[in-house]
Amino acid sequence: MPAVATNSEPPGSLDPLQAHPYLDLSLADSHPELLRSFHRLFLAIRDGDQAYDAFLERMLHPPGGEHGADANRLTAAYYLNEASRYVEALAALFPRRRRAGLRAHPRVRDTNDLRELLRIVFEGRDPRLAFEARRKLYLAKLFFDVEHCWEVQRGDRHRRYFAELIDRELLVHTVAREDVDIAFDIAADGLRIDYRVGQPLPHEEVWRFRRRELRFRQDGRTVRARIYFYSCRSKREVLPYHYVRGQRVYELETREKWSELSLRRDASIVSKMLRKGVNEPGAFPDIVGAMFIVENSAEVEVLREALFDIVGGPMKIRNVVDTLTRAGDRALLHAQSGAGYKVYKGDLDLLYAEEGDEVPPYGFAVELQLYTLESYLRTIHTRHYASHQRLKRRQFLERLAPLLFPEEIYGRGTRGAAPAVRRGLI
Repeated sequence: MPAVATNSEPPGSLDPLQAHPYLDLSLADSHPELLRSFHRLFLAIRDGDQAYDAFLERMLHPPGGEHGADANRLTAAYYLNEASRYVEALAALFPRRRRAGLRAHPRVRDTNDLRELLRIVFEGRDPRLAFEARRKLYLAKLFFDVEHCWEVQRGDRHRRYFAELIDRELLVHTVAREDVDIAFDIAADGLRIDYRVGQPLPHEEVWRFRRRELRFRQDGRTVRARIYFYSCRSKREVLPYHYVRGQRVYELETREKWSELSLRRDASIVSKMLRKGVNEPGAFPDIVGAMFIVENSAEVEVLREALFDIVGGPMKIRNVVDTLTRAGDRALLHAQSGAGYKVYKGDLDLLYAEEGDEVPPYGFAVELQLYTLESYLRTIHTRHYASHQRLKRRQFLERLAPLLFPEEIYGRGTRGAAPAVRRGLI
């Protein structure tokens, strides 16, 4: 089930072209020093294999090693091929009539040698091929950076640690489980959601949740929380949820994003870096994220306090946005968030140490999102402006498409409709 994005840009987030200058068509004007250095590199490796192979060794490995020219060229080709497949997958999100014109030129797409791509950039005469070669080189660099980022590498074990903590300290209090069908529709005010348990009327949508009921002691009394959905994921490990509609009921199944890519679990991070103007993959606070959907605001409070008790108190939460109870926090959400989007979210700090690990205890954050059932239904109703599908479409159209498919190269229309975004691929 999608965790709807909120304003989780780290401090220092930039305009996308400032953060990713190699995608700037005006690189010669905006960063002439980078272009000169890029050209200097090309001249140094253009005609000599020894210089080329020495450069690849320095780029791909820490100093002091020797990994061999053939191995290094294969490694570079691997990341360049990932970049091509990523662009191909993005082009497929556009309407069918636009896709052919957006696919990379075969000369660029099929070239997985860094030196030959630089040759296209600096010795070719076609501006489109030069941009596509530069784009491919830069995207390959981002995939390399993500795979070699400490925070991303540790994300899987951090997720497992947090999930085990929740199982042991919270979900152990489960007293009942059941499947419930929730029929719902947009209320008369166009903002709220009316919902009920049971079969839908013709105008209603219906989702099936696997609800669990928790009962435990809190502040000297027994409290309960009905959790309609819970997930904990790292951006590299957990596969997203895909909407499956049977005869009349939406259910949940896991579906792999970016199935064309070997580094498919890194593609979401690359997309987010591009959209948000961030060039450090470890800067995001939501490498690990957890989401809970409960019945109402009172249960949000119960669950929030229970989580604070587990991790060490309310000083463990940072960057709180609470549009469930504070309308003014709407300004803290990013510009693409829909009107009526309500959530309690923040970065929950945990201290981590692993037995036998030589690294001393250190902290990491989990991006926590708590929804009421009604507020979450807003994000999945197909016609509600706060829906996750519409959010993803806005993010793609307003941030990612103009950066990777600029109108100056591909003509008007790259900011147009992209219905395939509804498949949840970005």
